Amino acid sequence: MKRTTVVVALLVAVGVGLAASGFFAGAGDEAPPPTAEEPPAPTVDDEALIAVDGDYRLWPYTSRSTSAEGRTLAINVLFRADAETTRRAIEGGSETDWEETEAEEAAATADAEQVRALVERDWADAHSSTRYSYVEGPDGGVWLAETFELHDGAYLGVRDHLRAYESPDGAYTAVQAHEEYYDWFRLRHTVPGIDDPAVRLEDEFIHGGVDAEVRREYRGIEGGWSDGWVSVIELASLATVGGALLRRRTRAAVVELAHRSRREAARHVDAAVLGAALAAVIVGVRVAGVTLEAAYPGLGPKLIAAPLYLVIAVGIPALVVARASESDPSAALIGVVVGLGTGFVVDFAALGVAVPPALLVHRVALLAALGVVAMGRAAGDRPVLAAGLAAWTLGLALPLADVI
Repeated sequence: MKRTTVVVALLVAVGVGLAASGFFAGAGDEAPPPTAEEPPAPTVDDEALIAVDGDYRLWPYTSRSTSAEGRTLAINVLFRADAETTRRAIEGGSETDWEETEAEEAAATADAEQVRALVERDWADAHSSTRYSYVEGPDGGVWLAETFELHDGAYLGVRDHLRAYESPDGAYTAVQAHEEYYDWFRLRHTVPGIDDPAVRLEDEFIHGGVDAEVRREYRGIEGGWSDGWVSVIELASLATVGGALLRRRTRAAVVELAHRSRREAARHVDAAVLGAALAAVIVGVRVAGVTLEAAYPGLGPKLIAAPLYLVIAVGIPALVVARASESDPSAALIGVVVGLGTGFVVDFAALGVAVPPALLVHRVALLAALGVVAMGRAAGDRPVLAAGLAAWTLGLALPLADVI
């Protein structure tokens, strides 16, 4: 196949990929886009309120504003306790004495291909965009800001994020739990789902040191990524709330994702090295972000993210331009696509999250754009090189403009 045909095909792939990303836009945000069957309500509908405890019925969602039309995610955990008690129960401590035999028994039931681990959660204060919820009582409706926020994980990696809302009479605390990861091309968090973090929070009380009753109630909640079910946690003995809460959480082991033929690597060593370097950049940026965040907790995560984003946005195409000239055009294309693609896959696999379709399509479009850059540079074809760089720039601009 002629090089011109390959370049045209790649540029078409970029266009189709970015267009498809826009079609899927919103899949990773806190609020799924409204559909014709479920338009956003301008006010809180009385039928949407659910009874929990006490005098205040709950609107089981969070909102970007003090209006139902700003609805984002569904409330998925309810604690029958006030906010202070709930927070102490979630945060727990490290005093629980887990027997080795229990850990071994848990490990014996895990998949043999998974990492066996008994991990203590490290809940800490979280700070993020304000989200509101709504309750209605004898004196009318009240919009509530978060009573507290907690997170377990790294801001620049993957974390479970909790927003808690205490009813005005203290009869219950509603919690919105979701998983989110930092996406380097959107420069903000992407939410892959809300079910798994609710289950993990349940496990804290099923297997932990707090005497609690855990059950699930079907409340028919629609939208906000809810399946209609809510986890209800009733603390049976408040005296034990300060005990430690451990959880079992296994992560899939990171498997080696690419095995190359030694013969091909020897023939195209420059392209192979370039591909490996690109994968290292993507993974290295994630590792550096999480490491710096842990080492300097007082430094805002966005201050860490800004220079690391430049490594991706400018450093990656610069690396291709600097190194691809020493490679065969076809080998450069393969090296860049396989190397950078491997970096994307390893990054997502290490986070252990479900990636929204829009972002998968977007990454494929970026691979195609950088492949054009590599081919243009390797062949010394400046128009092709310029077209690839323009496509890469467009691919970076769209998610920053919130189109993707």
